[in-house]
Amino acid sequence: MRVKNIHERRVRADLETTHQVFESLATKKDRLWPKQSWPALRLDAPKERQGRGGHGPIRYQVSEHIPGKKTTFVFENEKLSRGLVGVHYFELIEEGSGMFLARHVIDVDLQGPAILLWPTFIRPMHDALIEDALDNFERETTQALEKQNQYSLWVRFLRMVFMK
Repeated sequence: MRVKNIHERRVRADLETTHQVFESLATKKDRLWPKQSWPALRLDAPKERQGRGGHGPIRYQVSEHIPGKKTTFVFENEKLSRGLVGVHYFELIEEGSGMFLARHVIDVDLQGPAILLWPTFIRPMHDALIEDALDNFERETTQALEKQNQYSLWVRFLRMVFMK
């Protein structure tokens, strides 16, 4: 079963700040990943050296890093990412006149347990986490947040059960 899941956020901000926030992903001074409310994204080496790691039970390795533009991760076949065959990536697209589009994409084939885990557990939690990351991106680049992500009842239940 094929899945392509896309989340986007447009901001008007200055180039330097936008690149700093985007490039901070998976560093000690990460301003993008919502580590205040989700497991931190940790890598064993910098993105430029194709670090391996993940967040919580989701495991992956950097397969491509284009500074200020895109970081691609390939899922590893272990823990909760077992059966997610493919990639996820963050990209930053400069649209001109100080407008930027931050995008996160999962592009995978689901196999084995992931066929059931994706719709019931992984997708709802992933969607909430990525929207929190995009809230951070907007807040960090514009010093404001138009509308904060709100968790569904199902996500609140899953967080209560699995993130004690």
